[in-house]
Amino acid sequence: MNNFSDKSSDNETHLEGKKFRLVVRSAEEAVRVIRDKLGDDAKVLSVRQLGGEGLKRFISSPKLEVIAEVPAEEPTTIPQQPETSSPHKSEVKPNSSLSDPEIPKSASKDEEDGVHSYDDNLVLLKRSGFDPILLRDIQSWKQWDEIKNKPFADVLKEITIGLSDRFRSAEEKPTTNRIALLGCPGVGKTTTLCKFLAHEVFMNKSIPSVLKVENGIPNPDDALRIFCEVIGVTLFREADSLPASSHENPLYLDFPGLAMNDLNGWAEAGHVLDSLNVETRVLIVNGAYERDIIQKEIQMARHLKATHIAVTHFDEITNSTKLWPLFLNSSLSPLCICNGQNVTGDFSTNVLNQMISRTFPEELYSRGFSSYKKVIS
Repeated sequence: MNNFSDKSSDNETHLEGKKFRLVVRSAEEAVRVIRDKLGDDAKVLSVRQLGGEGLKRFISSPKLEVIAEVPAEEPTTIPQQPETSSPHKSEVKPNSSLSDPEIPKSASKDEEDGVHSYDDNLVLLKRSGFDPILLRDIQSWKQWDEIKNKPFADVLKEITIGLSDRFRSAEEKPTTNRIALLGCPGVGKTTTLCKFLAHEVFMNKSIPSVLKVENGIPNPDDALRIFCEVIGVTLFREADSLPASSHENPLYLDFPGLAMNDLNGWAEAGHVLDSLNVETRVLIVNGAYERDIIQKEIQMARHLKATHIAVTHFDEITNSTKLWPLFLNSSLSPLCICNGQNVTGDFSTNVLNQMISRTFPEELYSRGFSSYKKVIS
């Protein structure tokens, strides 16, 4: 395994056929370093998260170990063309929802996916990484026939405006002073709760409290208890001893993980919330999961009358466009976007801006859409 210091700008052919390991803070940094040091032909072989242990994982951001390879160039011989053909560029881009679009020479696979070869812009959108369900939604827009044949940058602009309008027009449910965080095991409920608590204490200057609910399932509190002690939040284990909640003293409820197929568990959690007069019920989902899994979690959350949705691990998503249909069609109000495991940051309630920025990288717009920033502001 090689380090990037092995590269010599005067003799880049020495990189061919070698593998390189780098440890970075984010996928964006990995993409930038790979392009700068190894070039556009480098391929990503694997990505592994390097996280801390114990309390450390709540106060420091994890890092990523990326293994990349520069493939050896295979010489090709083209009849009646003595020039050597240029190597094919890799399309692997770990952190961008949209890769550099190329019009495929053959549209047979695109046609199988519902994308027709005669519509170049639609093919470009599909090749750029747009989720198939999102593409079908966009094609159902009344104005699609008017915009589909415009220059690609203008098509992106119209889609940006269309998605923004639909996001803003969806019902936005207000939050109350009693907020429950629920979801399947491993989606990041505790980390998200810590982010909320830190936001309340340091940004809102409020004094929140936490109720640890077991609901028949063991719900250990070691890491959360230590974090609450650090920031001065009281952690309760019994509902009978709870203080009155208010805007200045909100109450957060932490439930144990609910199994994906345990319908009774989800319904019972809803009954507990009813008994405690908790109206704001936030479903926590791991954005890096497959869309079908997230959709199943949303379906189960209906049994406890979920009102909002929060997305974790947003920085690990390879294609954020899959989230648009879930946000627009689930009837759950998007509450926040969370990146990483750093509880003192990487937390945003401006879900629309996060989605627009991730779905439409600015460098794509720089080729022909100068008003990108105005659209998302």
